[in-house]
Amino acid sequence: MQKKWQIGLASFVTGYYAVSYYAFKRMTRGKRKTPEMLLAPYTEKDRAFYHDVPFEHVSIQSRDDYRLYGRIYRNGSSTKWIVFVHGYTASHSFMAPHLAMFHRLGYNLLAVDLRSHGESEGVYASYGYHEKIDMIDWIDWLKSNETVDQLGLHGVSMGAATVLQTTPLTDVDFVIAECPFDDMRQLMLYQLKELHHIPAEFILPGINYFLWSRAGFTMKQVQPKKAVTETTTPILFVHGSKDDFVPTWMSVEMNALNRKNDLVLIDGAEHTDCMVKDASAYEEAVNRFFQRHGLDQQSNRAIHVTP
Repeated sequence: MQKKWQIGLASFVTGYYAVSYYAFKRMTRGKRKTPEMLLAPYTEKDRAFYHDVPFEHVSIQSRDDYRLYGRIYRNGSSTKWIVFVHGYTASHSFMAPHLAMFHRLGYNLLAVDLRSHGESEGVYASYGYHEKIDMIDWIDWLKSNETVDQLGLHGVSMGAATVLQTTPLTDVDFVIAECPFDDMRQLMLYQLKELHHIPAEFILPGINYFLWSRAGFTMKQVQPKKAVTETTTPILFVHGSKDDFVPTWMSVEMNALNRKNDLVLIDGAEHTDCMVKDASAYEEAVNRFFQRHGLDQQSNRAIHVTP
């Protein structure tokens, strides 16, 4: 009887370890999507912008020695800049329609590949925990190498969570966060329970162990909602009304934390397809947000002037 008990316990522990590790790996080392896959849903015009408009390759070294890749699209003599951050398993190419829209609005563009994504080096995605430090370094690099009179951050999904966590730690003029989650543990509870019908409270400790031991962070350390309470930078939240992957209410609740924030719900949009579903409504919301905060005018606050 005792031997059977020991075998059963060993099987349980082995199974729990295996399931937890599998979930951890799916969360942090997903297969990278190719540019062709990411560009496929977009219009020919947006794909042409990504491929045909002149751009520059740039890179920085992260503090833990990963090479991080970015792509710059200049816009004449403009000194207004936006840094774009994609979501999990994507890359800068996912942002093609966003890049085209903000280029029309007069901005220079820096689209980056997060660590362990696209052409950047790295092993694990950390949902903004390590990436927010990389973003600070990208912002510092941009201010040191370009003339920057106005600077914004734009992120989608995990990228949105990343820019929200970055904002209290640096100086930017605005943030646009598309379908961000509010808290990593809350998101995992929701997705495991509602989407996969897995007993989340049971499996999360195992996942958290691997996050801590392999990737160097825990879910408790990834709280975009907390970061929103720590900044007065105006934030535009954009979310699909039919997003059931990162539920819409997460943006609704974060938007309510500060009167400077704005919210637009794109009718019928699911996760990360707000631009595909209704690009006009998206652009109208951005223009209203810029007008409300005086961002449609060129800022006189020069951060850096290249000699």
